[in-house]
Amino acid sequence: MAKFLRDQNLKNITVTEQMLDLINEFLEERELSTNEELTATGANDDEKLLLNYIIRFDNRGYKLVDYADVKKYYSQATEVERMLFTLDSTESVKTNRLYGTFFEIRLDSRDPKNTFIQVSSDDGDAVDSVFCGLIDIVTKFSNHNGKVRNTWSQLLVQVLGVAAGFTLSLIAGLKVAPFVKFENSFVITFIFSFLIFSNAWGFINQQILRYIDYAFPNIKFSRQGKSTLHWLSQALVGGIVVAFTLLLISSAFDWIGKVLSEYIGT
Repeated sequence: MAKFLRDQNLKNITVTEQMLDLINEFLEERELSTNEELTATGANDDEKLLLNYIIRFDNRGYKLVDYADVKKYYSQATEVERMLFTLDSTESVKTNRLYGTFFEIRLDSRDPKNTFIQVSSDDGDAVDSVFCGLIDIVTKFSNHNGKVRNTWSQLLVQVLGVAAGFTLSLIAGLKVAPFVKFENSFVITFIFSFLIFSNAWGFINQQILRYIDYAFPNIKFSRQGKSTLHWLSQALVGGIVVAFTLLLISSAFDWIGKVLSEYIGT
């Protein structure tokens, strides 16, 4: 088993063609220099490295050894789902990574847990240099999606959603109560409306959070001329949150106070 291992999950990265080119150049240089050194010293061929790629897009995937093919599929894809750069030794491939050297970076737009850098080798210096080199490249392309993808955003969605449900239930109570001929009709219709909202809110909340994850992904594959939809989604989410928050602050509490004092205080 290889003696040294380093890994790290990647968060809030915008993947561009420039970033992919830098990663490829870095790993190609490592592949070339290592293999030249092994050839010069007459080392076992099982220690030589081979760079390969996996790209998954539009519900299909390819394992490739030519970076030009990767660039072609990347530019043609409607939606890129996942990309892998792997620099493996023959020994690592034969032993399913139990022994030998491998350097890998995974970029997955759908599963944040499947996005990481992992390097392993018997050479500690090689592990540190490759790991740090890949981290240096990736961090240059960090984005600010983490400001939205957090527990505070989930809390904000919950608070705004409950406030909206409460307000809509009050409106429903106002509209329906005049047609219901029994005592405390407003209170009963309000409670009934709010119960309906409460049962529906779990599903609605999940869909809102899913849409936020789509608009502000952990890994965003940005391609020229094909990123408009994400910008529109982000603008839509931001616009809705700002507008709804301002609406609540400016009028909700005054209006609710008047309604409650008129219908419940009497």
